Amino acid sequence: MHIRKFSLLLLIFSIAAGIAGTVAGEFILAGLYGVVPSPILIGIYFGVLALLVGLFALLAELISPVVNGRGWRTEYAGFSWKVLVPATFILLFLAGTLFQFLYSINLSKQMPPDDIVVALDISESMLNTDPDRKSFKAAQNLISTMKDTHRAAVISFNDEAAVTQQMFPISDSGARAEAVERIGELQAVGETNIEAALAAAMDEIKANEESGRKPMVILFSDGYSKVNLPSALKPYKDADIAVNTIGMSRFDIEGSGLLRDISAETGGAYYDVRNADELSNVFETIYLNNADRLLVDERRGPLLDSTWLSVLRVLFYTLIGGLIGLALGAVFDNRFLAKSFTLSGLGCGLLAGLLVEIGFKLIPETGIFIRLASNILLAIVAGFGTLIIPVREKFSSGSLMRRGGPDIHDKSYGVQGGHERKGF
Repeated sequence: MHIRKFSLLLLIFSIAAGIAGTVAGEFILAGLYGVVPSPILIGIYFGVLALLVGLFALLAELISPVVNGRGWRTEYAGFSWKVLVPATFILLFLAGTLFQFLYSINLSKQMPPDDIVVALDISESMLNTDPDRKSFKAAQNLISTMKDTHRAAVISFNDEAAVTQQMFPISDSGARAEAVERIGELQAVGETNIEAALAAAMDEIKANEESGRKPMVILFSDGYSKVNLPSALKPYKDADIAVNTIGMSRFDIEGSGLLRDISAETGGAYYDVRNADELSNVFETIYLNNADRLLVDERRGPLLDSTWLSVLRVLFYTLIGGLIGLALGAVFDNRFLAKSFTLSGLGCGLLAGLLVEIGFKLIPETGIFIRLASNILLAIVAGFGTLIIPVREKFSSGSLMRRGGPDIHDKSYGVQGGHERKGF
């Protein structure tokens, strides 16, 4: 006989697990993003979430064993503690790592950059368009917040172009601090020579070229200069290197048109700012739009509306929900619960995946709140699983039997020789 079970305590604990998993996950993302490969990062993220769901569910059932029955608490709770980590953390770590790896595979030529060259206009006109040196501060902030796996270089240009900071690994804190300091020392003087800036940026890229690393240029200017576009952009187009440009059409429409052409010709993006206060956000936007994508974060840039990635994310979340349910069944050493939790988990995972995919599109820049809601959906399988999918009892005794629980001497419930068999 299959019966539905519901434990209010287990539901409360599962919601608490989702909240705790989100808090832990935010620390993991903040501390390890860019430090470890993204598949490992997401593996740890979901592994910790599953561990907390299993731990909180185990504690709830130890306090009040509504789902498992008193027989489980007295006979098999010790076994549950032994399998808690491998059944939850290790299983979901492996799954999360695999799913993030598959989610990161690029089926198009769109590859996230590894090396970023920032070209800054330091012509005299910047004294009027950017009197508070917001462009310099934005570049400093960008370099300070880049991933450790990236490299960066800084080019400054007026009549001529110069290398302000040669290509350096962001992981080198000394070089990063030096780059920030040198940007702060730049002075606005002279005219604008965008062609010289493009040439200097390409020279810096070629001088530090490494196999398997993709470069990108971010070029900011407030003015116009004569540029032989076919000649200046040929090396970028040949090497498939994008030049993202930032202009200020409010001050120079012709210059903004030139920057727009440069980005369009090289496969980059053009960003128009009305005033210097917007520069910091634009630099950050360009960086994020070209960063690698995470299963638990919003997609940006050209792959924002990718149908394939949308389907993939929802599928992976669905599977993660099912695996968390399976892990709970393993923790409780109960194949009947495993079936109930797995089926319910697939449903919860589907809802979580749809929430993440649709939520990030409708309400961007709300990552922590969307992750919180989706993690709670993944976690409440512990509280709602046996209410949604009826389950056969494996462990029962006393009053549970009198309320219609199965006879523990019925061989169909795994009893042999008067003793119940342990395990799935």
